Amino acid sequence: MCAGLLIGAGGWLASRSKESGGGAPTQESSRSWDTTHEKVFLAEQLRRNPTHVPILLRLAQMERSEGNLRGARQHLEQAVATDSNQVDVRLELGLVCSEMGDLAAAEEQNRAVLRIEPGQSDALYNLGAIFADRGDFVQARRVWTDAIRGGNQTDGAAQAEKALQRLEHVR
Repeated sequence: MCAGLLIGAGGWLASRSKESGGGAPTQESSRSWDTTHEKVFLAEQLRRNPTHVPILLRLAQMERSEGNLRGARQHLEQAVATDSNQVDVRLELGLVCSEMGDLAAAEEQNRAVLRIEPGQSDALYNLGAIFADRGDFVQARRVWTDAIRGGNQTDGAAQAEKALQRLEHVR
């Protein structure tokens, strides 16, 4: 019951990385053209340097936005294999894994983030959402409280605060 509430609320795993780009095109066709050309350019750059983590991350974000979760996951896994200490990459991989229904992999990515950056509020929020999805509301409440305590004004802390409020109405 809570899982639907959290997941249905519009993307429950937090992604710190933002899509790059300049001003927004005014027409859908020009946006598609820009994305297509950006992908071609990035793919060429990746052929020259197949371990360039920022390019892999951007390609993964583009694949995800197009609904190609497998392609996104492949790019992100390649980025993690190149540099396993990239918090943004691991958060994004956790998000993609959760969207694919692989909550065990999503949990592992968020735990890896916490090993790299203890107390990282987005990862704590994400773990709480995974616990809530499994029906473990005690654990969800615990990690969301930790996210709020340590997160100050971060998105993860704000999401955790809202999730705790929703959890009170569910139970």
